[in-house]
Amino acid sequence: MKKVLFSEKQQFRQWWNILLILVATVPAMVFSGYALYQQTVNGIQVGDEPAPNAVLAIFIVVMMALLWSYLAMKLEVWIDQEGIHYRFWPLIFKERLISIYEIQRYEIRQYRPIVDYGGWGMKKSFKWGRAYNISGNIGLQLYLNNNKKVLFGTQRQQAILHAMDTVMAEKQRK
Repeated sequence: MKKVLFSEKQQFRQWWNILLILVATVPAMVFSGYALYQQTVNGIQVGDEPAPNAVLAIFIVVMMALLWSYLAMKLEVWIDQEGIHYRFWPLIFKERLISIYEIQRYEIRQYRPIVDYGGWGMKKSFKWGRAYNISGNIGLQLYLNNNKKVLFGTQRQQAILHAMDTVMAEKQRK
């Protein structure tokens, strides 16, 4: 069993972010539910060209699934002797690994999520490569042997840096 030197789990829990998502989805679901109720129970058409009941029901289910998946979204990052393991559920189900032998160098850096990557989440930038971030503007930037770059956002910069220093020093000894 490998010893985990660092572990961090992050979720989208910023109040403004959740409020924005709720404002964008809940009114649409409520109106669709109202229209579905009126059309099926009361027999009253809603609007000049009402949507079929099946379309309304599917829309409600899809919106609920999207809302649930957003609220359940979780970035997990852990470091052991093999390297950096990560999962970004529900976008990345299976654990992925960046081996210590793939890492050329690394650093903790401050970044601008919106300018550098277009926001938070699982993003890609031509200049900075792939990013996995949930909140904040501090991350572990990896420069890989294949010239790719990967950034993991973190709320625990000292701990992740210490873990990286430890595994990379052990790599040098081998």
